[in-house]
Amino acid sequence: MEKRDITYEQAMERLEELVEKMESPQATLQGLEREMKEAMELIRFCKEQLKGYQEEFDNILNEN
Repeated sequence: MEKRDITYEQAMERLEELVEKMESPQATLQGLEREMKEAMELIRFCKEQLKGYQEEFDNILNEN
């Protein structure tokens, strides 16, 4: 899943899935590494989205 092809909400849902997998007793080290990398990418994506929304909200508030 390309991160630019998903919404913030979809990214958050995927993060929740990854956390569940990582907390599972059946988790393997290889799986944890892969899931951690994906989680970090999703977190970066979410932070960028939030920053963009904050800038938009600030611009709207400053227009008045």
